[in-house]
Amino acid sequence: MELYVLLENNSSDAALKSKHGLSLLITYRGKNILLDVGPDGKFIENSEKMNIDLKDVDLLFLSHSHNDHTGGLNKFFKVNNKALVYLMDKISSRYYIKLWSFYLSIGLKIRKKYNSKITQLSGDLVIDGSIYFLKNSISTYQKPNSNKNLFKRDSSGIVPDTFDHEGILVIEDKGELIVLNSCSHNGILNIIETVETKIPNKKIRAYVGGLHLSNPGTQQHESDEYLDMLIKQITQKGIAVYTGHCTGRYAIEYLKKGLNGQLTEINTGMKLKI
Repeated sequence: MELYVLLENNSSDAALKSKHGLSLLITYRGKNILLDVGPDGKFIENSEKMNIDLKDVDLLFLSHSHNDHTGGLNKFFKVNNKALVYLMDKISSRYYIKLWSFYLSIGLKIRKKYNSKITQLSGDLVIDGSIYFLKNSISTYQKPNSNKNLFKRDSSGIVPDTFDHEGILVIEDKGELIVLNSCSHNGILNIIETVETKIPNKKIRAYVGGLHLSNPGTQQHESDEYLDMLIKQITQKGIAVYTGHCTGRYAIEYLKKGLNGQLTEINTGMKLKI
């Protein structure tokens, strides 16, 4: 399985643009699968320079509704009119980040003419018996503290986000699983346990995506104790981790040391064989 990083916070190539967000292209069994579209059209510009034609994308999974992962959606629809698009949420949902005493909208913004192109899910989806888009069902482990300034609107007003809108993309390859989750707001350990519960008796080969271990506004990061818990669990399970975006510099360096080669940092322009 090959994976191309179309957009990430940083770039490995000066000719490619980077921005806070994530967009990954996976080639798998003749299918072109896109996970997220970043905050704007930069992932399209980068794909052209990487000789990747987004007209060929067959499936687009939106990991969650935040605009650093969905902001490029309107531009994607201008270049691709065939992809099946899935979201574990309602288009009408509203999300916010709290900065000081202000709530700033960070939810999905899409032109009404494209609404019908998105399949809005409330539960698990399986495609061809080997591509899964799962709803998180486990809350055994503490979720990242970095979620605390993220909110949603419900019938009672603006309340803390519970991240029910975060979908887990899982691809089965040669009897093993590759888990992809762009921000891991529900926590990597809860996500791993969800996958192990819903797809039992399969080894998780790799985990790809941001881990939300840092607050990009305050630069605060999760405690060493929390990171040590992640290292212990990931080491025991033998999972290769490919991460960047919202993991944060401190956490990446800490995890690199603790995971002894199990962690690869990703950035714009990278091509990976997983």
